[in-house]
Amino acid sequence: MSYDVVMDDVPTFGWIRWDDAGAIEQVGPEAIVTSFWWVVVPVWAGNSFYRFRTRDGIEARFEIARQRRSVVLGYLRTPLWVSATILAAPVVFAGRWWWLVPIVAALAAIAAVLTFVVGRLSPGERERRELLRRVSGIGAPPELMPALMLHEIREDLADAWHRAEHGDWRDAILVGTASEILVALADYFQAPRLIARARENLINAEGN
Repeated sequence: MSYDVVMDDVPTFGWIRWDDAGAIEQVGPEAIVTSFWWVVVPVWAGNSFYRFRTRDGIEARFEIARQRRSVVLGYLRTPLWVSATILAAPVVFAGRWWWLVPIVAALAAIAAVLTFVVGRLSPGERERRELLRRVSGIGAPPELMPALMLHEIREDLADAWHRAEHGDWRDAILVGTASEILVALADYFQAPRLIARARENLINAEGN
């Protein structure tokens, strides 16, 4: 690939390391993450990335604009889990300090919400990214992609459609052809009216 994608090989050095945290907008093996400098817990946020897996199964990533939610969640999640674990230890292993139980429960509940609920995609956006992933092998939306990566994907898809169907993908949408590839093409070319028409064609075909 000629665009700026790096293999996902983040160096680690035990308790002091660079590593990812703050995963959000996860779709299968893909997610937005931020690289943090860790000293037991994340202490300094670096750049944000879109992390994905290539068709060959190789972990890769490309840099995106700093994602505030990822940064905030990266700072909060691990310290909350660690705090809950430390406070639970005397209760679990020594059977003492039972007054800590409500505090542990509260910390664990907050940590669970921040880990498993906050940062999730809406159902509609998840469906969109799953479709893109089925068609092109990566679920990253076009607005996050590097320009060259976006150009290569959409030109490759448009050429493949033209060779297979002997026509332009835009005309196929306008005459009512239903295909996930056409929905993805309209999305990659960032044509809102064609996206709406392509999705309508697909919904109508599924309803028949």
